[in-house]
Amino acid sequence: MYSFGVIMDPIENINPTEDSTFAIINALQQKCNIEYIVPDTIHIINQEVFAKIRRLHTYKRKNKFFTLSKSKLINLSRLNCILFRKDPPVDEKYIHITHMLDFLELSGVLIINSPQSIRDFNEKLLGNNLTNHNIPTLVSSDRNIIKGFIKKNKDVVMKPLNLMGGKDIVRLSFKDTELFKKIDNMTMFSKRIIMVQKFLNQVKKGDTRILITNGIVHEKVLVRYPPKNDFRANLSHGGIFKIKQINPNHLKHLEDIAVFLKNNRIYFAGVDMIGDYITEINITSPTGIQQIEQKDRGLSLKISKEFIKLVDQYYDGK
Repeated sequence: MYSFGVIMDPIENINPTEDSTFAIINALQQKCNIEYIVPDTIHIINQEVFAKIRRLHTYKRKNKFFTLSKSKLINLSRLNCILFRKDPPVDEKYIHITHMLDFLELSGVLIINSPQSIRDFNEKLLGNNLTNHNIPTLVSSDRNIIKGFIKKNKDVVMKPLNLMGGKDIVRLSFKDTELFKKIDNMTMFSKRIIMVQKFLNQVKKGDTRILITNGIVHEKVLVRYPPKNDFRANLSHGGIFKIKQINPNHLKHLEDIAVFLKNNRIYFAGVDMIGDYITEINITSPTGIQQIEQKDRGLSLKISKEFIKLVDQYYDGK
């Protein structure tokens, strides 16, 4: 029986009826031992990575939905696989955790997703590099360059590069009387590089999340719609959703992206599309499993089977 470690946000703070990490763990535990890794305890001694772990069991109920054993300190190389599912921000501490996980990869532990790839590929920028339909996009911290881009494109959104869930995204018009103030607030007076993109009115017709596991594109997709008082379709900001079949015109391109992701040791990802445009490829902690399972029952079980298959292939190849 394989041992899967999981690095995630505090389990006591999640919603077990919506959280994707919970869904994966709940399916995996039928075949594997799940070890909850206490994030703040991860450390390196002489090139070996240690942390406190607690055996985790989950239950499909709203109250008392998990149990944890007493903690014990172990060398994490004893685990077969680690699910790295910590939510952004991808800040200095987050990056240093990926550096420590590099040592585990070198020692032979499979990590989903690769810590190197999480560093190499920014979620906001990756989609722009892998699409045939490019949204007019600027990445900069310079106030005047940003102003010029907004003047040309009239209606834009400004996004931090290291956050998730629509957090701190601002819609801005060139006619805004507080244009410079909002640019300065977003860039922290040119100390922070941001992304600026032309606003896509197509978001009213839905922002689609497509899940990819181990190179496989799942064909039931989550389509999110913004509430009346917001332009963001994120469920965390009041968006509503429907489950639909994938647009067949997008499938071939998404399959090509799936191959690229797998080749770069990104085994689980969520591609976000507005119309024909890819707006983001989430590789830190893709969500949407439990929502899609309303129409695609057993999705979390399919994903867990792919993860176990990955571990089988990983150790067979050694």
